[in-house]
Amino acid sequence: MIITAQNISYSVGQKPILHNLSFAMHPGEVTVVLGPNGAGKSTLLRILSGEQAPSSGTILLNDKSIQTFSLTQLARCRAVLSQQYMLNLPFCCEEIVMMGRYPHFNNHPAAIDRDIVQQCMQEMQVAQFTGRLYQTLSGGEQQRVQMARVLAQLREANAGDVTGKLLLLDEPTASLDCLHQQACLQKARDLAQHGYTVAVILHDLNLAAQFADKIILLKNGQLVKEGSMREVLQPDCIADAYEMEVEVWQHPDYNFPVLVPAEHKVRSILKTSNKNNIHEYNSRSFVKG
Repeated sequence: MIITAQNISYSVGQKPILHNLSFAMHPGEVTVVLGPNGAGKSTLLRILSGEQAPSSGTILLNDKSIQTFSLTQLARCRAVLSQQYMLNLPFCCEEIVMMGRYPHFNNHPAAIDRDIVQQCMQEMQVAQFTGRLYQTLSGGEQQRVQMARVLAQLREANAGDVTGKLLLLDEPTASLDCLHQQACLQKARDLAQHGYTVAVILHDLNLAAQFADKIILLKNGQLVKEGSMREVLQPDCIADAYEMEVEVWQHPDYNFPVLVPAEHKVRSILKTSNKNNIHEYNSRSFVKG
């Protein structure tokens, strides 16, 4: 599924959030959306999903306006992993993942739905939580259960049918340890390689370097740079977006760069303003009573 943003803008009252964004995302690619806090990343993802309408501009799915899709049609072709889920009812983990299958049956799940739920739980390493209450899990474990849910939502009975599947992930690694961050993004990459269109919001520049085919870099709702991972993850682009300098290193054993903050070149106002506070604190700490 090709998703195209045409001149997307969004405002809340008089406050502009996104400014005239245009780009396309293609099957077979992992597109990572980067940018500092308040850049408009989550708002953009909600607009791409059809959950929220832009103030102006159009989102196209395969050259058709997303606003013309019914909720059922959207649920069958795109899935969204959000940052937070508030659940007050005592659902077990299997029931949470089964929610991803709701668009695929009317009253009761079939055997294939139950099989797909178990497959997706195994893929996200949460099968051991099948009958456990969701609220008793850690934040990272809950995130993996939710990832299994969105996988189940897009899985067809014919496992080879991936035509027109869109997966949108909003900071999927935020609650995960380093091992499961790798597992989650490797799953996203595997799905892209099988024909899914995948968009991921990340904050970690090095995870973006490792897993992104394409990067959209935002600041204050505006496009700083769009392009391949190597085109975007350049010191000047990062400095423009984050107001800090990085050094880009290349290890001979890896096909992606490593980005390291250049402490001596940081331009952040926050960094500058904190220097005096740190010096004052250190001076007080070593005063003998």
